[in-house]
Amino acid sequence: MRPARDVLAVLRPAGVGGDTEAHTDDGYGYDMHPAERELVRGSSPARRREFAAGRAAAADALRLLGRSGPVLREARRPRFPVGVRGSISHCRGAAATCLATTRPDVSAVGVDVERVGRLSPETAALVCTPPERALLTDDHAGERLLTVMFSAKEAFYKAAGALNLPREPVFHDLEVVPYPGRAKRDAGDPGSEFGTGNGLRLTPAPGLLPDGCTVRGQVRSVGPYVWTTVLLLRVGGAPAASRAFRFA
Repeated sequence: MRPARDVLAVLRPAGVGGDTEAHTDDGYGYDMHPAERELVRGSSPARRREFAAGRAAAADALRLLGRSGPVLREARRPRFPVGVRGSISHCRGAAATCLATTRPDVSAVGVDVERVGRLSPETAALVCTPPERALLTDDHAGERLLTVMFSAKEAFYKAAGALNLPREPVFHDLEVVPYPGRAKRDAGDPGSEFGTGNGLRLTPAPGLLPDGCTVRGQVRSVGPYVWTTVLLLRVGGAPAASRAFRFA
């Protein structure tokens, strides 16, 4: 958990193994609300465990914000209580994340978690713009950077999807590149090509976001996972095309 005033990011392990029912603790210290339980009635045990892990993370965040659930669903997005904006992501069998905020200047939030090495070269061709693909290499560093790009786009699109934009964004509507000369190796993680203080530049397609909307976020390397959180903020004036994005 990372409390930051009235914005919270929570990372929880997801269930692995077992055949627990959705209405049980599931090992997370959280019994789902009956209305949450109803959302996964008839789903597979794996899906119920995944769902319970996400709602458990959401419950943690809401409790630290002084709020309570349930967290239901609207279309494909989680519906948080009135006055709270949140997002949930799952990485199958590995992790569930949640980001929630009560800040009045936050228009939307997005969160994503991915395991490094899961994405194929074909994914890069589908997801990345030509400048992004030019940065990728055929080694672990390239796999991690592709995961960072994909996760940042997923988190951004989750947030943007809550703004009722004129059209639904696609992967090439956002370009994600590291700031030159800022990719430092994390001495505490020999497998990591990025460390504290690194930045990413996120460049949305012109006109994609409303005037006065800016992007702030963070990408964290947690073991074999990449964990991204995004805030879309309301600010005065027209938004710049490129926004800083911190990688810790």
